[in-house]
Amino acid sequence: MNKKEKNQYSFKSLLSKIILGLAITIFILLLIIFLTTDTKNIIEAFKQINIVYLFAAIGLTIFYFILSPITTCILTKTKQCDISMLDTYLIANTEHFFNGITPFATGGQPFQVYSYSRLGVKTAQSTGILMMNFIIFMAVTNLFAILSIAIYPQLIAATGNLLPMIIIGFTMNFLTFGIIILLACSKKTANLLVKLLSLLGKIKFLSKFIEPAIPNFQKYCEDTQSAFKNLWQHKGTTLICFLIKAITMFVYYAITFYILRAFNIECSYNDIFFVICGTSFAITTCVFIPTPGGSGGIEFAFTSIFVYIASGITNDFGASGMLLWRVLTYYGLMFIGFIDYLVLEKRTNKYQIKHRLLALEPPEFFSNNKNIDDKNQIS
Repeated sequence: MNKKEKNQYSFKSLLSKIILGLAITIFILLLIIFLTTDTKNIIEAFKQINIVYLFAAIGLTIFYFILSPITTCILTKTKQCDISMLDTYLIANTEHFFNGITPFATGGQPFQVYSYSRLGVKTAQSTGILMMNFIIFMAVTNLFAILSIAIYPQLIAATGNLLPMIIIGFTMNFLTFGIIILLACSKKTANLLVKLLSLLGKIKFLSKFIEPAIPNFQKYCEDTQSAFKNLWQHKGTTLICFLIKAITMFVYYAITFYILRAFNIECSYNDIFFVICGTSFAITTCVFIPTPGGSGGIEFAFTSIFVYIASGITNDFGASGMLLWRVLTYYGLMFIGFIDYLVLEKRTNKYQIKHRLLALEPPEFFSNNKNIDDKNQIS
């Protein structure tokens, strides 16, 4: 652990990120609500909420939180890392918090690598685990995204003026996954891209940005290839992780269904897959937005999808559903993830204190102390 990383994840640094992230998202949320809806109607919608379905939506959110770290735990076990499954579970779930407070949801993986290293796992191992998990996640979310537009192309029309966002969002999502697979499968492609970056780095005004990034990009390509190789070597584990991640995302997307039911909107269980695909569609549409949690675009996309799915409801009802969905899946998961982070921090500090003592004291010291304790117990 270097000084830069320690400062980056200090409480003071995290607090400033939390305040900034929450301020941005709350400001955008309130702006959208006040500019596009009647707040009295939203308050009225919440007064009439169905408590049973509200708790069902909350229950699914918690269930998603419980399920989401399982693939990371399985992959960590496969890599035979010397770390407890509880610590791995906690590390995996901090992703909700750190992704929530950073642009493009990029903060989760760097913190997880940092957390693994503090608990004695080598950076190469943790990076490989997280990269494998990310590839599986991208495969699952892209599958849902493809199904959403293949089975329900009418979702595109539902978002109205947001067509440019749809094109950019889906293109970026598919392109990102395609490039990852290409880099993973072809060393020639990776080498070609490195050469292209090197050529661009020779341009004067670009050199200061590109040249320092080349070694990091080379390392990223190596990690991606290593991760893909591991996935290919452990096909059974990869398949199990894929199925678990598919179930996890199914649960996550299904939260929307119970939110609709909570607002007494007519939505039968025959429509549940349609709602799931609609949720996947809305999230994919806003994947490129750089604000924390995709704030701004995702609110518009979800309101449009809610109004379309529940045909005949007003924009105010759509905004009510979007607001509850946002509270549960963004602020709620962030809050639980923060509690998770505090527990992990406490366990990590204990681990580090214990290992500092082991490094300072010879083994005989502990064995002698143990003998003294045994004698005291006998006497």
